[in-house]
Amino acid sequence: MSVIRSVGNFRVGVLLTMGTVFLVALTSDVELDRVLRVHQVRSYRIASVLRIGVVMMAVAAMLVGTRRSEWAQQSVLLALYGSTSLCALVLACSPAFRQWVGLPPLDKMNRFEPFAFTAIDVLALTGFQLQSTDGIYPLLIMTLLPVLVGLDVSSRRAAVVLACTLVGFAVAVVEDPVMVRAIGWPEAIFRFMLYAFLCATALVVVRIEERHARSVAGLSALREELLAQTMTASEDLQRRISESIHDGPLQDVLVARQELIELQAAAPDDERLGRALAGLQVASERLRQATFELHPAVLEEVGLGAAVSQLAAYTAQRSGIKITADIDYPIRSPIDPIVFGVARELLSNVVQHSRATHASVSLGITDDVCVLDVADDGVGITGDTMARRLGEGHIGLASHRARVDAAGGVFVFLDTPTGTHVCVELPLDSRTTASG
Repeated sequence: MSVIRSVGNFRVGVLLTMGTVFLVALTSDVELDRVLRVHQVRSYRIASVLRIGVVMMAVAAMLVGTRRSEWAQQSVLLALYGSTSLCALVLACSPAFRQWVGLPPLDKMNRFEPFAFTAIDVLALTGFQLQSTDGIYPLLIMTLLPVLVGLDVSSRRAAVVLACTLVGFAVAVVEDPVMVRAIGWPEAIFRFMLYAFLCATALVVVRIEERHARSVAGLSALREELLAQTMTASEDLQRRISESIHDGPLQDVLVARQELIELQAAAPDDERLGRALAGLQVASERLRQATFELHPAVLEEVGLGAAVSQLAAYTAQRSGIKITADIDYPIRSPIDPIVFGVARELLSNVVQHSRATHASVSLGITDDVCVLDVADDGVGITGDTMARRLGEGHIGLASHRARVDAAGGVFVFLDTPTGTHVCVELPLDSRTTASG
């Protein structure tokens, strides 16, 4: 029997380990996508600025390195390329302009948007070189293409673009008979090999950047997974402490208070008994509040809606902040402990850091999604502030956000003129049931 039990425990352990690995891998994929988007936005902005410099260099190459008879057609091409480059710069640096033209924000932009502008770079500079019947400067301008491509974070996309630039460079050399006659085929081949080496170097840079992004994403996913595990262990500990307080000191205080009430019935004029009763009343209320904040029994008894309402009332009573609650959540769901933990942490931050005079809590259901909104009129906090606090060792909100992300939810800071507005959305579990 012991052997069978050991084998069973081993299988369970293997399954749990595989489940943990799958969860970490899934979280890592999500985090990788987020990190790659951050790098892509940064690279897009840098390339947009550098592209303006490329346009200026191309104009200078036209003036000093090509014939005047070719300036007309080259000016048209460079004007179109300059307009496109300016448009790319505005799109990369102006969220208002993106919204005006109907494009999504930079952090949600289509991945082919930077690729499209890079393709325009290749076509414009290759066309510029083909329009020049002689002159080395237009050809040198094409060496700036690998620099722009080297800012990408996708090695596959970079390989495609760099291959196209190699073809464009080869065509530009072959189609320039004046230059070939002047330098000869051996030097022309050498220039092509030099350009190919530059493209290969750019591809290596992109590959290194891609691996770095994956490494950062893996570390970030692991950190958030550890934070989530820490929060789970912390909640188990809080539950045990809450039960210990409720079943121990709170019951002792209530028994002592009841005995004093009976003594006061025999000696109603004794002021010391009145003060003792008042003190025990305050102690019992504080112990009840402590057990509720550690782990509310009401969450298991009557559900999340009542627990959040009571939490808002306790927080307002303790802090003096006016807190309004709008609760419409008549169900029970396995995600309820996660939502309550987030609400508790957000209200705790309102009390400790916001210096607010008014706050609001909203809890409801929209399209099978639990939606929690917490807002205040205080000094405000953003995602960047939260990241900085995490770096300083404050893991409160960050760990709750990790749990929300792991449950397939969204934790976002909404733009607001004053104070802080946090919206948390979590899909309801299929095991959700009606409350009460």
